[in-house]
Amino acid sequence: MYTIMLIDDEVGVRNSIKAKIDWAGAGFCMALEASNGEEALRMLESNPLPDLIFCDIRMPQMDGVAFMQACRERYAGIRVVVLSGYSDFEYMKSAIRFGAVDYLLKPIGRGELTGLVARIAAELEEEGARKLEAQREQVSRREQLQLAQEQQLLRLVKSEWVSESTVRERLQQLQLIALTEVPMHARIITAEMRIPANRLNTWSERKDLLVLAFQMLARELSGLSDRIFTFADASHPHLMFFLVVSPEGADRFAEELVRSAKRVLRLDCVTGIGETIRGLNELKNGYASSMLAWSRSTVHGAGSERNTMDLAQAFTPEIERKLVHTIENSDMKAFARQLQDLFRTDQDTPAFAFTFLAFRIILMFVSVAKKFEPGESALHQVLWDAQMAVRDYHSREQVMNRLHRLAELVMNEVRKTRSSSGMQLADAIRQYVDENYGYELTLSSLAEMFHLNETYLSGLFKQSAGMTFSDYVTHLRLNHAERLLRENELKLTDIATLVGYSSSSYFSTSFKKRFGVSPKEYREQHAGGGDEA
Repeated sequence: MYTIMLIDDEVGVRNSIKAKIDWAGAGFCMALEASNGEEALRMLESNPLPDLIFCDIRMPQMDGVAFMQACRERYAGIRVVVLSGYSDFEYMKSAIRFGAVDYLLKPIGRGELTGLVARIAAELEEEGARKLEAQREQVSRREQLQLAQEQQLLRLVKSEWVSESTVRERLQQLQLIALTEVPMHARIITAEMRIPANRLNTWSERKDLLVLAFQMLARELSGLSDRIFTFADASHPHLMFFLVVSPEGADRFAEELVRSAKRVLRLDCVTGIGETIRGLNELKNGYASSMLAWSRSTVHGAGSERNTMDLAQAFTPEIERKLVHTIENSDMKAFARQLQDLFRTDQDTPAFAFTFLAFRIILMFVSVAKKFEPGESALHQVLWDAQMAVRDYHSREQVMNRLHRLAELVMNEVRKTRSSSGMQLADAIRQYVDENYGYELTLSSLAEMFHLNETYLSGLFKQSAGMTFSDYVTHLRLNHAERLLRENELKLTDIATLVGYSSSSYFSTSFKKRFGVSPKEYREQHAGGGDEA
């Protein structure tokens, strides 16, 4: 039901208009009445805006023209129909200048009023449909962007980077500008959903639905701030992670998450708050300190790591690169020397810093294992269990021995992949490309990452994929773009960004070369079309 405001200084005229037609049958109700423009403006300030206003031209205190001028300044887009006499032509011209959608001459005829109301009802219905479609498009765009952002953040804390400059460019494309600030001060929160005893009392309260509800609540709360970014790990659905680009806000957000989980879902929430990080290159350390803090927390209080980051500066990206190199080249002696340099025996490393560094090395093992052994595996579970157990070892010797055994397990997996016919290695490289095609990938960067000759990699990739590396990346991007064009009303610029094109014009050229039509034409043929901006 659409609402109407009726403004006329004569009560008889207002009553006549109200009685003139079946307003409810026409889809309208008389919501507000006023005798002049000033009274009408006061009503608009304290009531929901009506869908349509009938306003007399000549009124005391504030006439219709002044009222319309004020409406134009305060309530742009509101529909006003002017009521006037034959002698009000000059007033009429002014009213039209200030946006009157139509006018009715007094005395108002029943047929004329009925026709006008029917036309405006159709316009309002069409406008409502457009707004609904725009809202759906906005929701779809936000969901797709959020998915891409979450995948990006998870890769940054768990996988090997292409390069920091490439990462910064991708973060800007995905509207994660806050993460590219210099300096960037942030903390990571790890939050776990825990189901209290006797919580699942009925058949309708399934655990998977509670997990989904917790994830939705986490994303809703983080969405209230443009400085908090959520991400999840499908391997551990009961965990949610938050990158808070405002260190002082991390504690408050964790407390609110715990309260909301208890109040809204009747669930416990265990959180761990990591140390403050001061740039992208410390992101993995921040994630590690968050996970370690979570592993020490309980439902009665959040865990929080303090003073580990300063002591952990020894674990720089360069040190990590050297450690990764020893693992991927199965050089246990070199790995042992690196550990000795990291855990110096000639100085007393505090227990919490020692535990943090061990935890950080295990996360490095996870990254290498994921790179050479895509998908879930027994090794991934072993590494996860090691993360959870690292704080429980009774001596540093136990921790060091455990790190050596884990290194051997990961090296074995790397050797198996490398010593295969080449297909396992090709599968691992293809998996990496499948997950990172949004970046500006090159054969040379992949060859360096997997320690291969570029020419050999090119031939191996073509043999495995049945096409060249560049064609494969283009194939991935355009296939994803095709699906987005079919399933969403995203703008072409958004789709180009999501699939890894820095230029929408280059995306359109590539798409037309592949499919024979432009992206806009493809959408019109397969998804009913839509306006593009």
